[in-house]
Amino acid sequence: MKIQNSKNLLYGMLVILIAFYVSSCSKSDDYKKYLEGGEITYTGKIDSVIVYSGKERVYVTGLFIADPKVTRLKVFWNNRQDSTEFAINRTQGVDTLKLMIPVIEGVHNFEFITFDSQGNRSLSVFKTGVSYGARYFSGLINRPYYTADYFAGDENTTISWGGIDLTSGATFTEVEYTNTEGKLITQRDSIGFGESVLKGYMPGEPLRYRTVFVPDTLSIDTFYTNYATNVLPRLAYLRNIDFPFQRSSWDGARWGIPASWTVNAAAKNAGTNTYGGYELRGGSGVLSLEGGWGLPGVTNGKIYQTTNLQAGRYRVTINAVDRGASGTVHFVAAEGASLPDEAGLASGTIAYVNCATSGNHVLEFTLTEAKRLTLGFVGNMPNTGSYFKVQGHITFQVL
Repeated sequence: MKIQNSKNLLYGMLVILIAFYVSSCSKSDDYKKYLEGGEITYTGKIDSVIVYSGKERVYVTGLFIADPKVTRLKVFWNNRQDSTEFAINRTQGVDTLKLMIPVIEGVHNFEFITFDSQGNRSLSVFKTGVSYGARYFSGLINRPYYTADYFAGDENTTISWGGIDLTSGATFTEVEYTNTEGKLITQRDSIGFGESVLKGYMPGEPLRYRTVFVPDTLSIDTFYTNYATNVLPRLAYLRNIDFPFQRSSWDGARWGIPASWTVNAAAKNAGTNTYGGYELRGGSGVLSLEGGWGLPGVTNGKIYQTTNLQAGRYRVTINAVDRGASGTVHFVAAEGASLPDEAGLASGTIAYVNCATSGNHVLEFTLTEAKRLTLGFVGNMPNTGSYFKVQGHITFQVL
């Protein structure tokens, strides 16, 4: 019984040893199938690849660092249906790739493979890039504007801009206008500016503008909307000339300083010589010169604005003047930045009109060349009780 069991055990062990030997021989030969075509050699791949977006193109940069044997680069995209090759002349150091690739609009996946002169290839490098075209351009909207106003006092036009979707890539607003020297000026302002101030604008000349877009931070190209043309700014030669007149400061009860007008010291005879030129009268602001009734007299009091005018004919109408019986007031146009005293009106002005009565008064004058002018009132009010009020619009016309 014991002899039979020992024979069975010996037979089983022999079977196991034979199976192990056969298995070991088979596995030791497996590696040979991987060497049938020879050992695989890879070239150094391109490093630090960046794909910049563009208008129906991409711009690729990268570095060749590791392998001096690299001789060419092949780029695939569109599921390997499209490709381009680029010869590489390696130097001793690090070489830089700069490659422009025309591609249709859309998002593209690029595969970069380098080769040496023996045809050995590198491992693939994958990068994504974007190309913009007609579809992107068709969605661009020009930035709207609220107002465009020219003021002759500083010869500037101010454009107040509306909002725009910044995610679209809107970056700048670009305005073209003619200045007072007849030169075409292009001004580009950040889209973040709520206003654009155009210096030295020629009044009466239309301007145009467009919006500039950069689709993303990697874009090498800039996109522009079509111009919005024939934008004609509203012209303002004087400010705060509509009734009721606005004030820049006042005493909280009656007297003040009119906004946008200059008032000389002689006209400031209210509030311990602080206020003058403005009165809150019947609940509405008026331009004012007054003497008496507790106020000292006014000698050569002046209320004026300085502006810039081109050659031409002009008319200024002062409406709804209310005059007392005494005192004198003239509306004056004088060259420069100030007005003469009453005694110098005949020799020191371009034109003037005597506002001796209540009602409307008109001043017309002609300029043969562009000039800086001061327009306003010169008055003398005795302290015996005299007044001059403008309680209607002042209209300025280019004839």
